[in-house]
Amino acid sequence: MSTHTLALAPLPGFESTHYALLDGRIVWTGDSADSAHPRNLANPWQAAPARYQAAALRKGAALAWHALQTQTRPGLLAWLGGQALPFPLSLAQQRLQDLAQAVHSQDLAAFEAACLRLLGLGVGLTPSGDDLVGAVFFTLHHAPVAHWQAAIPALRTRISRAAQSASNPISAALLDDLLQGSSYRALHALFDAMQMQQIPVIHHAVQDLLRIGASSGGDMLAGVLLTLLNPELPAK
Repeated sequence: MSTHTLALAPLPGFESTHYALLDGRIVWTGDSADSAHPRNLANPWQAAPARYQAAALRKGAALAWHALQTQTRPGLLAWLGGQALPFPLSLAQQRLQDLAQAVHSQDLAAFEAACLRLLGLGVGLTPSGDDLVGAVFFTLHHAPVAHWQAAIPALRTRISRAAQSASNPISAALLDDLLQGSSYRALHALFDAMQMQQIPVIHHAVQDLLRIGASSGGDMLAGVLLTLLNPELPAK
């Protein structure tokens, strides 16, 4: 019997999922082909260190958004495109707009308040609000706003702590990974593709990301595009 098996314990309240505790850390125990992610127990995946140019990512994000114009946009991508959201997300329209406005104006206090109000919003193991907020922070990790950088570490800590009570433990753990700039291979591959600005590669990366969960891929992509399609403003 492996040491992994000996150390594994059920995650209270989530015993029917493919998540468990390994020495207190939440890990994915399902088929390794289903989750190329650092928390994959059988075959943990970790992104190689990468350096991105924010200007290149923004150009790539515009190409990614263009690639979505001829298909159904799942999850919060629909909101990003101006479409009506289904209940109960329809009730969060103002919260989503507050986040978009805070990112656009680069108002850090408003950004924090908007993020906190979105935590735990939605259904499923990873609510849409968590995926959106996490992807915004993931993007800021790889394409930082210069005059936010000093404040971001403490802000990440506050968001992570708030998620412990605002969301469920699985989503809070995956959100914490996103806050640190680490997530599914498909999300990292999208950033690689946007950096290269090669349309076929971007299209392929977008489709791979959209396959994650019922709407998680779309919600994360919405967070990426929301952040990158807003140009960085001069420091105030």
